[in-house]
Parts: sequence; structure tokens; C-alpha cells
Amino acid sequence: MELIKLGWNDTYTRENNDIELIHGRVTTQSGKHYGVIAQEGELKAILPNSYLNRINDKSEIPVVGDWVGLRKNPEVKTYLIDYLYKRKNKLSRKVSGAKSEEQIIASNIDVVFIVTSADADFNVRRLERYLAMVYEINAQPVIVLNKIDKIKNVESYRKETEGICQDIPIIAISATEGNNIDDVGKYIKSGKTVILIGSSGVGKSTLINQLLGYSRQAVGETRESDDKGRHITSTRELILLPNGGMIIDNPGIRELQLWSSGDGISELFKDIEDLSRFCKFKDCLHEKEPKCAVRKAVEEGKISTDRFMSYKKLLREQEYFQLRLNTYERRKKDKRLGKMYRKGDDIRRLKGKN
Repeated sequence: MELIKLGWNDTYTRENNDIELIHGRVTTQSGKHYGVIAQEGELKAILPNSYLNRINDKSEIPVVGDWVGLRKNPEVKTYLIDYLYKRKNKLSRKVSGAKSEEQIIASNIDVVFIVTSADADFNVRRLERYLAMVYEINAQPVIVLNKIDKIKNVESYRKETEGICQDIPIIAISATEGNNIDDVGKYIKSGKTVILIGSSGVGKSTLINQLLGYSRQAVGETRESDDKGRHITSTRELILLPNGGMIIDNPGIRELQLWSSGDGISELFKDIEDLSRFCKFKDCLHEKEPKCAVRKAVEEGKISTDRFMSYKKLLREQEYFQLRLNTYERRKKDKRLGKMYRKGDDIRRLKGKN
């Protein structure tokens, strides 16, 4: 396997020129056990405790899409992950639940297919959340509208989607029937990595099978009662495609809480943020302030009320997220300091005994 077809470039070579390291890319992860594809082929690797002991944060744990440096374990027929190469980008969300921790979905991504379907799953507000997440990284978003074989008016779905993202490609397909799959394939090129994100049952795995030309990924039917999909894909996996490109299959996302710096929201709602420059007050909240350009545009129908309310909601979530994150980071720093103090006390006690 030529590393360049996996996305390797000279930047990684300059970062670490240890000739004993075997360079590879993570294809699967299950706890400390990894699948890695390298020049030598598909390898099994383990994340050793020695690696975990020297990292400062969970974000340094390798994920699917990462480039890693391996060393051969002389005792058993496996490899040890010894080095994590700097990521080009990482697609992240907040972990489910109350914890303010980052969950890295995958890394080193070139194109993100946001897959939705022309059925009960279609939700413009959810698409906005996905787009805000993708805008946080330097990757090309593409919206894939699946299951067009089930509807009569495709253009109504396309028009509604264009209302939130006029400059983003929208591809209407039927993964089961194979309609317009070639239009999707145009975005998958040799050495480039694509990831699929979307809810369960929108047809991500079916689409991958179409791109591969055979049934590799398990697929399931949606429930007739509510048209929602069942979870079939349970783990992330980087898959090599016949044309040399790579695609990451991803489990359906049930709860999408943004892990955001705010840049993604600003980019997604650029029309609103551009208008805000014409508000009378620089810190205008677009509520009851006089001469608010944004609220005026909403009243005149230039910006839909739903889009404006979605913008405000995501801003409130972002503000709350930053407060929670600051608290989380402060507590994490306090824990590190506590460990340092305890180590210092241990050293002083040992010196006293000597």
C-alpha cells in the first residue's frame, strides 16, 4: 500500500523522521485495540499504557483517521502505537450527557457528507447543527439528500435546504436504487478522506455499498411506525474505495451537541452577522434594541423567523457551553496541580526517611 494514497505527505515526514517507526493510518478502534493500514498492509495495534501515561489530555488518544507511528512488539505478533502525528483537523462534538468533554469523531478529513433523507428524518434545523459542526474545520461540506425514490417533489426538499446553505452542493440520490451515485463519487478522490454523518436510517451504509460496488456494510430497514432508522453501524471505520479515496462510515448521531469555538455558527449565519454590522449598537442582541438591522430584516421577510430563532438558540447554547467548558478546564487544571502537590509531598517524605 502506497502511503500517499492514504493521504501521507512530506509534512508528516518532517514532523518525525524516526526511521524505526512504521507509519500507518487508523482504520478502526475498539478500546485500546486498533486496526491500522500501513505500507506493510493491514496491521493490528495496541495503545500501550506507556503512551497513555505520557499524554496530558484525552484528545491525544488516536481516533479513526489519525496517522500514527508504530513499533513492533517483539514479544507478540502485534504492534504498539508510539506516536500520534499532528492532525490536519478533527470533527468533534460534545459527549452525550452532562459532562463538558470533547468527543473526537474522526480526523484528517477533506470532505464531509451530511446525509439526510426525504422522509420523517428531514429536519432543516438539525442540518444547521451539522453544518455548524463542519464549518469548525477546514473541510468541504456536501449535503446528500437520500431516498428520493420515496417522494414526488424533490425540488421542495432541495429548496428548503438551499434556504440555509445556498453555496453548498446538494446531491439528491436514492442509495437503494443507485440514482445519482456518480454525482456523489465525484467528491471522492485518491488520497482524500470523506466522512458520512447523519441520523440512523438515512442510508449511510447503503450509500457506501453503492460506492464500493458490493454489499460490505450491514444495513437495516426503517421502522414503519415512525420512519426512523435502527442502529446498524456501531463503530467507525475507514474504508478504502476502488478509486483510491477513503470513506469513514459513522454510527448515527442521536444527540448532536456542538463542541464549538463559535466560528462555525458565525459562518453558517454569515448573512445575519453581516447585517448586525448595521445595527445601531455594536453589542446589539437583536431583541428590543432600537434600530436593529437584523430584526428589521426579519420583520420584512428577508430572513425567516425560524432561521433567526435557530441562530439565537445556537448562540445561547454556545454561551452556555463556554461557561461549562471554562469550569471543566479549571477543575481539570486544579486536579493536575493537586497531583503535582501530592507528588511533591511524597518526594519530601521519601527524602525525610533517607
